[in-house]
Amino acid sequence: MSNYSVINKLINPKSIAIVGASNNTNKHGGRIIAHLLKHHYPGEIYPINPKETEIQGFTCYKSLDEVPFNIDLVCFLISPNYLMDGLRSCANKKIKMVMIHSSGFAEIGEDGAQIQKEIVQYASENGIRICGPNTIGVANVNNHVFASFSMSMMTDVVPMNGTISYITQSGAVGGAMLSQGWEKHIGINNWISSGNEADLDTADFIDYLAEDKMTKTICVFLEGVKDGRRFIDALAHAANQKKPLVMYKNGRSEVSQKSVQSHTGVLAGNYDVYEAVFNQFGVINAVDLDDLFDYAIALDSLTHIKGKGVGVISSSGGACTLITDNCIKHGLEVPDITNVSKQKLMDIVPDFSTPQNPFDTTAQILSDPDSFKQSLKILIDDSNLDVIVVMLTTLGGDLASKIADDIIELSKKTKKPIIVAWTIAESLAKEGMDKLRKAKVPLYPSGERAIKALAATVKYSSFQSEWEKKKDNYNACLFSEKIITI
Repeated sequence: MSNYSVINKLINPKSIAIVGASNNTNKHGGRIIAHLLKHHYPGEIYPINPKETEIQGFTCYKSLDEVPFNIDLVCFLISPNYLMDGLRSCANKKIKMVMIHSSGFAEIGEDGAQIQKEIVQYASENGIRICGPNTIGVANVNNHVFASFSMSMMTDVVPMNGTISYITQSGAVGGAMLSQGWEKHIGINNWISSGNEADLDTADFIDYLAEDKMTKTICVFLEGVKDGRRFIDALAHAANQKKPLVMYKNGRSEVSQKSVQSHTGVLAGNYDVYEAVFNQFGVINAVDLDDLFDYAIALDSLTHIKGKGVGVISSSGGACTLITDNCIKHGLEVPDITNVSKQKLMDIVPDFSTPQNPFDTTAQILSDPDSFKQSLKILIDDSNLDVIVVMLTTLGGDLASKIADDIIELSKKTKKPIIVAWTIAESLAKEGMDKLRKAKVPLYPSGERAIKALAATVKYSSFQSEWEKKKDNYNACLFSEKIITI
């Protein structure tokens, strides 16, 4: 069975067995079942617990051997001392994919590392692949798979179907960020907590997602890499498939690198080396944690950007200046618009507005909101501009909703990317903001974050153009041995 097919049983299982299942939803073995039920998992659920006959409405089996049906995925939530017996049952039933949620392995020291080694060796000899141990779980929104005990699965927000996939080596940080992303209606479909990566690792999951038709953009919260060569090959695979990769590298200082090893058992490595690798393969480096999803939103939504020419439009002169300064700061350009565009703007704006880029519509938008739509259309059509940034400030209520509708309508009629910064309190313009998110128009709470995300997208577009020329030769002398052996 191919690596893709096996991992697909982790991401899209048709049946799940939970070893260590519980009726107590405060326990991990109870939470996973509760989360699967809450989000309407359509597959079969088989609780395993020798002390119970029924768990949360399902027939409970004393062991995996007693389950008379095929099982795609087994979730282990039992002591490491009992895991080998569970794996033997998996081998007997020809089960190929397991997820070990239990902790107490390499992250606790030599004794745990030895147990982990024995488990991985037995699994390898019997064709079993492992996610974990010490993993919080996985989620697949499109297929209603929420196989995780993370509190993030308890969200009452219905996660929006999307095409962003998210791999995290830190389960707690990853789950927290996931819950925030879902709450903000970011289209995060797949989430994988990779745990200690005793077997399947980040490179394997990048390879899988590079081939996944439901994934357009891949985010990674990265702490360390076991095999530099495999990691580099996975980055190249994603680049070949035109799947943008955004990574936040944790453990950048010597002190924090020790912390990484203590909770995952993974060596963090030298940050400068990672940066060099990222640059070679077009990986977008998220310097701040907020950047991770900020960049992914833009990369996931915007089509290929042909150049660095940014058109700026706002009802605030101060906002126009702010956006322009940030464009220059992040290597973008704010070119002059054509004379044709200037003349068209003069026909619809008041005498005290200057037809230029950046363009200030003035407060006229309050009394004549259609003038904003007309002005935006003129900038979209301008041949000097490659992308449009709209900065909205104190627009709220019904007017905010109308402006959002106009932006969405125009975005559907053009191939020119549009990105929006909206600085008012969300409670005052929630309807308009939600409309933009659902229409996949990139939306940010500040001009700085919007422009940083735009610059990352422009950088990736430039990389893809260069990658097409060199991708067949990336093995040939592009990397030092130091980089290959991260």
